[in-house]
Amino acid sequence: MERVTDTFKEAVFRAVALIPRGRVASYGQVAQMAGYSEGAARAVGNALHTNTDSEKTPCHRVVTSSGQMGSNYGFGGPELQRSILKAEGVRFIGDRVDMAQSGIAIEDHPLLPFLPPNARIFFLGSFPPPVSRWSMNFFYPNWINDFWRIQGLIHFDDPHHFELPQAKQFDRQLITRFCSEQGFAFYDTASRVCRLKGNAMDEFLFVIRYAPIAEMLSSLPDCKTIVTTGGKASDSLLTILKRLETDGTASLMDTTAPPPHGSSTHIIIGGREIEWWRMPSTSRAYPMPLPIKADSYRQLFPQLLSPFPL
Repeated sequence: MERVTDTFKEAVFRAVALIPRGRVASYGQVAQMAGYSEGAARAVGNALHTNTDSEKTPCHRVVTSSGQMGSNYGFGGPELQRSILKAEGVRFIGDRVDMAQSGIAIEDHPLLPFLPPNARIFFLGSFPPPVSRWSMNFFYPNWINDFWRIQGLIHFDDPHHFELPQAKQFDRQLITRFCSEQGFAFYDTASRVCRLKGNAMDEFLFVIRYAPIAEMLSSLPDCKTIVTTGGKASDSLLTILKRLETDGTASLMDTTAPPPHGSSTHIIIGGREIEWWRMPSTSRAYPMPLPIKADSYRQLFPQLLSPFPL
């Protein structure tokens, strides 16, 4: 069993502070958010028994995996815990939290990396939206995400080029063929996340496990460009690079922050110099007209290839 050290308690308290109003987490989920295994659930409970500030560390938002209240909730017992959660909008089925509706979700990445051997550009997002929002089984699958419309506009002068007519779906077969021919690789900067709310917003994504970017890059010998698509992906890549720098496998080359939108900086990963571009988010939540976003992405292709053969 995990020892309840001061370091463990601090990590647990930080994790619990992230649980938003109207949501709950299980003890095992808190353990994972704190950087430990789900098996440290009991130690999480022991750590929370030492909590003295329920405002700063809202431990009433931690319940069992089946939605039961903590039997020894330290700020008034399980009945008071239940009433506080109800007042915050948490849904119940009988005397238990409806975990499907009000629980946070921990998700492993649902897609394998797309790493064609001829890849020259490696696109990195943050994490896919919930599968219920997908319009295809590939990266940037959300119908209201404009990544593929931007690519259609740049390469074919048609934002609808990768759409299936009258289907509200992207054409996965056409997209993967195009990316394989052009040498575009895809993954995200996180391989396991906690979705603090049931939506696709990066604001409510907490990264539990970062993606092994250096390992994937080592299988792409021709790739000298990494592109992060949005703020969350850029911040996550910076965290990954700082960790690799500590291990001696990367260098930020005096970079202390992600490059500004639409610009690049140089880094070293595995002894290879890489140009890191930061592009605007392709989500429509990011307030920038599609043609302007496309102009920003167009910088990645200084010598556009001839139109892709259909």
